[in-house]
Amino acid sequence: MTNEETILAAYDAWNRRDVDRTVELVHPDCVARPFLGANLGANVYRGRDGARRWFQDLHQEWESFEARVTGIAERGERALCTFHVHARGRASGVVIDGDLHHLFEFRDGLIIRLDGFRHRDDAVAAFQAT
Repeated sequence: MTNEETILAAYDAWNRRDVDRTVELVHPDCVARPFLGANLGANVYRGRDGARRWFQDLHQEWESFEARVTGIAERGERALCTFHVHARGRASGVVIDGDLHHLFEFRDGLIIRLDGFRHRDDAVAAFQAT
């Protein structure tokens, strides 16, 4: 599976709320710093247990959550993914409808690192930094 295919499979599994498939695509030593989670950019999730916790946190906070990949740029073992998210807060009812960005790193064909960004310029700067 290519890195792009891994990214698409991860978003597909996430949208279907298939945590087991999502975790299969994550390296055991993965570190994820998503923009959306329980505390909007404040959490760090480590390993496969962390990926499960992120999944649970996100779906606990958001009544509905759908992410659609709109672009992927690759450079070696890194990829910058832009995705459109539509979500509704469980308690607040707040709606998020816009683009977010994930910077991925891969090891052994699995996601080893994910950093989330709200602003494209920040995501692109991080992607180009190495």
